[in-house]
Amino acid sequence: MFTPRTPVRDLWASYIDAISQERDWSEGYPEEWEYLEAARCEECGKIVCNVLGEQEHRELDDETDCLGYVNAEGPMMNYAYPIRLNRVGTEEAQTALIDLPLCIVQTEDAEYMALTGGGMDLSWEICEGYMRLGYLPPVHFSRLPELAGKGLNNRTKWVLAGMRASLLIQKERATRELAQLSRLRQSMK
Repeated sequence: MFTPRTPVRDLWASYIDAISQERDWSEGYPEEWEYLEAARCEECGKIVCNVLGEQEHRELDDETDCLGYVNAEGPMMNYAYPIRLNRVGTEEAQTALIDLPLCIVQTEDAEYMALTGGGMDLSWEICEGYMRLGYLPPVHFSRLPELAGKGLNNRTKWVLAGMRASLLIQKERATRELAQLSRLRQSMK
């Protein structure tokens, strides 16, 4: 699993050009899509995967008699963020996103991250979600908001370093494309 201790150089650049997609999650469940989400048990604190709504911990885990509840409500906002779970498995992905307002959504032919809450700009969390799943964050979110209470710590330094790496890759690509455009113009004389 990828954590803030994972070096940014080990993250893949597969999604630096990704953008958010509008998606109505209020329809099509479970015929067209399903969500995968982990939750922490309110009683014992253990992380439980594949939680759908509110359930007793012991209903989801045969190895416990815990009477605590876990709750996962799936996507709440009408956005989807493309992702592939090939760097981590589905349970690992759920666990990696446990403290973020994100879940995994699978359709017949694609996987996404989706917001499980809203009300403010969650760009920091979306970027961190990509990074926890093994990828550099999309430059679409490069204007990370300066939020009250979010100080410079290991986690924010990691996300900032990831975004910097994404932007540098995008800059290098743009430089190469500009050079190619110049060569094309020269060849047309």
